[in-house]
Amino acid sequence: MLRAGALPAPVRVIEERSVGPSLGADSIQDGVRAGLIGTALVVLFMVIYYHLSGIIAIVAMVLNIVYLVAYMAGFGATLTLPGMAGIVLTIGMSVDANVLIFERIREELRNQRSVRQAVNLGYDRAFRTILDAHVTTIISALFLFGFGTGPIKGFALTLVVGLIANMFTAVVFTRMVFDFMLSRGKAERISI
Repeated sequence: MLRAGALPAPVRVIEERSVGPSLGADSIQDGVRAGLIGTALVVLFMVIYYHLSGIIAIVAMVLNIVYLVAYMAGFGATLTLPGMAGIVLTIGMSVDANVLIFERIREELRNQRSVRQAVNLGYDRAFRTILDAHVTTIISALFLFGFGTGPIKGFALTLVVGLIANMFTAVVFTRMVFDFMLSRGKAERISI
């Protein structure tokens, strides 16, 4: 019944259009604009709501994007609209991971833990949730890569690389920053 994805259904051409290269350029320009506006709003929210911790999360997000773009440049990949969608989703997952960690830290601080204990417990308790979210998304992206065509494969590859980089930046990098800040003396408060 299925032969190379073709169904035994009749095809009737209702409309046919030709698209020039200017429409593709406009789409890419609109995609970049939407990504920049969305990222700016996320950055603004993180700084207002999480203060210094939000700035640390933003640095981690930028580092994540740098890793992703470096990977793409190293392998000569072309940035397409689906690839940009993968980057935007990676940014969202990066912010989500940091929000999970920060809220766990806040919860531990409300439970009268010391700052150092709150940070350690916050990272430890959020790790399983972050790992679960990233692994399930990577598995979905691998299926997209395996069964998809060119643009879908580009989206899936960008997403997988971004999520792997995010596991490092959200869990390892930000924790190193907090550990460094807490090792400089006895911290009684944390800007979160």
